[in-house]
Amino acid sequence: MSTAAKALTKVVVCPLCDYMGEDANKVVDAITKAIPRPKLKCPKCGAEVDANSFVTHMRKHGRVGGKTITCEICGAKLNGEGTFLRHIKEHLIVSVRRNGMDVYYCLVCGQEFITKNSAITHLIKRHSLE
Repeated sequence: MSTAAKALTKVVVCPLCDYMGEDANKVVDAITKAIPRPKLKCPKCGAEVDANSFVTHMRKHGRVGGKTITCEICGAKLNGEGTFLRHIKEHLIVSVRRNGMDVYYCLVCGQEFITKNSAITHLIKRHSLE
């Protein structure tokens, strides 16, 4: 992924409200307080979808231009569907600096992780986001 695409994945979209920006703490607070979990709100079309259907739903929004797919959340241009799907999953993970350490949160359930890869693995296995 290019440097520009990595910078664009810093955009945090709260699945519970209309917040879209770089302040991950706002999203983490909303997620950890939300019980029971509502459906996730698509930042593109506003549809409410189950967490397990979110990646599939976002795939429908991916614009295909040749081999390049554009993320409708942040505008990143990605090569191939596999790269696009991993990128979409990264929008469901937020990084927050706490006590001098980066901590990663799953935006589906609020679980905390030490590494981004652990959070992505969690999304795939726990929430069936393949």
